[in-house]
Amino acid sequence: MPGLVVYTVFLMVPIVMSVAISLTDWTGMSKLSEASFVGLKNYRNLFSDSILRITIHNTFVYGVIVMLFVPVIGFILAYIIETFTRRKSLWRTVAYLPAMIPLIVTVFLWKWIYNPQYGLLNQFLKLIGLGKYTTGWITNSSTALYAVTFTSIWKAIPGVFILYLAGLQSVPKEMEEAAVLDGAGRMQVIRYVVLPSLRRVTTIIYVLQFIDVFRVFDLVYAMTNGGPGYYTTEMILTYGYKTTFTNSNAGYGMSITTVLICFVSLVSVLQLRLASKRYDD
Repeated sequence: MPGLVVYTVFLMVPIVMSVAISLTDWTGMSKLSEASFVGLKNYRNLFSDSILRITIHNTFVYGVIVMLFVPVIGFILAYIIETFTRRKSLWRTVAYLPAMIPLIVTVFLWKWIYNPQYGLLNQFLKLIGLGKYTTGWITNSSTALYAVTFTSIWKAIPGVFILYLAGLQSVPKEMEEAAVLDGAGRMQVIRYVVLPSLRRVTTIIYVLQFIDVFRVFDLVYAMTNGGPGYYTTEMILTYGYKTTFTNSNAGYGMSITTVLICFVSLVSVLQLRLASKRYDD
C-alpha cells in the first residue's frame, strides 16, 4: 500500500494532470484556472513543428546506436568476466564503476575528455598520428550527437552488464558441458545454449533500453543543452522541457510529453506481449 500511494501521487497524478494541461493554452506562468480549453489544437500543431521533427530524428539516431551497442557490449563483458577471469569480484567492480559515478561527475569527466584544446581524446589522436581528426567533439555540430551518445553508452553498459551477469549465473552448467562433449565450439555454446537461456533477460534489457532512449534528458541537458547549432543534440524530452518551462508554453509542452508517454508505453507492452508469446510457443 505505501508503494502504491507513492506510485499514484508522484507518477499517475502528474501524468493525468499533464494530459489535462495539454488540452489547454496554459503558459505555466499564470494560474491554471485562467487557462482556456483548446481541445486537440496542441496535438495538431505537433505535425507542423519542424523543430520536433529534428528532435525525433536525433532521438532515433541516438536510440538505434544505443540499442545496438549497449546490450551487445554488456553481454560480452559479462560473459568474459564470468567465464575467463579469476578475480571476478574485482573485475565486476571495475565494470560497474561507471554506474556508481554521479551524473554530474560523468558530465564533467567527458566534457574534459572531449575538450578541443587539452582533452584526452584529441591528445590521444595526436599521439597515434591522427591529429587531423581532432575537433571539438561536443562543440562541432557534426560530432556532438555521437559524442553524447557514446557517453550515454558508457554510462548504460554497467546496468546491462549486471543483468546479464545474473542471467549467466543461472544458465545450467550441465548444458554447456554437454554441448562441449558433443563437439560444440565456444561460439556454438554461446549461440545454442547461453543466448537461448538468456531470452527473458534479453527481452527485459531491450525494453528497459527502449524506455531509457526516450527518457534521455539530464545527460544531454548538462553536456550540450541541445546544441551546438540548430538543435543538433536536442531530444524529444529536452525539447518538451524547454517548451514548457523556458518558452512558457506548458500546454504544447505537455502534449509532446503525453504523446511520448503513450508511444513508449504502447511499444513496451507490445514488446513484452510478443516475447511472452515466443516463450509460450
